[in-house]
Amino acid sequence: MPVKLIAHVLLTVADSHLIIQRSQIKRGNPNVFPQYWDIPGGRVEENELPRDAAVRECFEETGISIAKENLTIIHEDSQLDKEKEAVFTRLVYEVTLPEQPKTILLDPEEHTDFLWITSRDENKKNLVPYLDEILEKRKI
Repeated sequence: MPVKLIAHVLLTVADSHLIIQRSQIKRGNPNVFPQYWDIPGGRVEENELPRDAAVRECFEETGISIAKENLTIIHEDSQLDKEKEAVFTRLVYEVTLPEQPKTILLDPEEHTDFLWITSRDENKKNLVPYLDEILEKRKI
């Protein structure tokens, strides 16, 4: 059974984190976790390292450039998807930015909105499960 790697990046400024809302339809097909809030990320392409994929996905999904040297791995999980006959392994990296970027460029085919939230924010609705778990661990 093939293993598919997914790389995400949690963008952090002080005690806030950037989350992006998944679109209902992604490139003509129903999206996974539509309308849920997630962080930038996606599949690691063939002959691509996970850190490089996290940097690429962050830029493609938000327009924010980050350096792979500044990434710290903060989470790993795997699921067996019997329907797709594959194991999906997710790596989540974190990068701390000095300030919130002035511009966030979302691809409307993938994401419809963005927010900066804190781990203690009670207004966190519809987070994808792995992200909810990460932020719960960070509550002070």
